[in-house]
Amino acid sequence: MGMISKLVGLLFTAAGVIILMMMGTVPDPMMSAIWIFVGMVIITIGFSLINAGRQTRQMKPPPPTVTEIRCDNPDCDFKEIRNFESGDYILKTLDVRCPKCNSAMTIQGVYVVKEEDEGKSSI
Repeated sequence: MGMISKLVGLLFTAAGVIILMMMGTVPDPMMSAIWIFVGMVIITIGFSLINAGRQTRQMKPPPPTVTEIRCDNPDCDFKEIRNFESGDYILKTLDVRCPKCNSAMTIQGVYVVKEEDEGKSSI
């Protein structure tokens, strides 16, 4: 639907408004109600033609969420960041062992990774 449908929609809308203004004021109340209804239908068709073919907004996928896992041993500095899995929560002790010192590991944080817009400058 291009520019022609928008122009036709604009003409329909204008015609509907004219019908509402002119014919909606006839002395007979029944005819006035009919003309008001006809005018509203024509305006609705006009607005539909104007809006036809508009692209709906594409929803962005949610930003990625990551889980930070650290070793429980205070002398070990091992840290792992992996994708979030269902059931992850902060201070959850995991069944996996530290690959460096073989101690237990705990989830220390769950973060949403914010993607920076490439088009924006940081000036």
